[in-house]
Amino acid sequence: MKHKKIFIPLIIIIMIAVVCCIKISKANNSEEDFQNEKFDKGTTEFGQKNISAKKGARTTTISNTCEIKSALSEDVELHATYYLEKVYVEENQYVKKGDKILEYTNGKYLKAPYDCYVIELNLPELEGKCLNSNYVKIESKKMLSVSMKVDESQINRLNLGQEAKITVSAIGKTYTGYVTHIGSIASNGKFDVTIEFENDGDIKSGMTSNVELTI
Repeated sequence: MKHKKIFIPLIIIIMIAVVCCIKISKANNSEEDFQNEKFDKGTTEFGQKNISAKKGARTTTISNTCEIKSALSEDVELHATYYLEKVYVEENQYVKKGDKILEYTNGKYLKAPYDCYVIELNLPELEGKCLNSNYVKIESKKMLSVSMKVDESQINRLNLGQEAKITVSAIGKTYTGYVTHIGSIASNGKFDVTIEFENDGDIKSGMTSNVELTI
């Protein structure tokens, strides 16, 4: 009987201990689940912030006032040993492709290789012998360019081929151009950037334009 009386309380104590262990284990698991859930939410929120930052990335428009120039300029050499007979053009004159620029004494001509402006005439005297140092400087009328300055803090966001907007207020027109050159050396924290575009026939070299680049 004595053993039986002792055995019953012992069973009760063991059962209480088991119940307590189960409750403690559940509590620990709940805390761990809560921490994991909190971490997952934090990760999700962080990811959402990154996504929204990308979606909301700000663009910047760089605007400069630039002079329009020809995108193609070259010195056309005269035929050495020929003699100059006649000159058909003057400096700053526009000539079409195939137009006569000058005539040699042997009846041959120097003609415009494309639609261009005659910028400079470096010629011998009439009936004088043409030398290697003589030339006619011409500039293309069709392909034009503008050069602008871009700050060093923005230059890495710029790419070759990027579009630009060129507005020529004198004729009330806007053209689309493309970045063809990005300088590799800065001057006072600014890089030279060249943009080329096609002339529709209304623009003259030396006109002023407003150039906009969105980066």
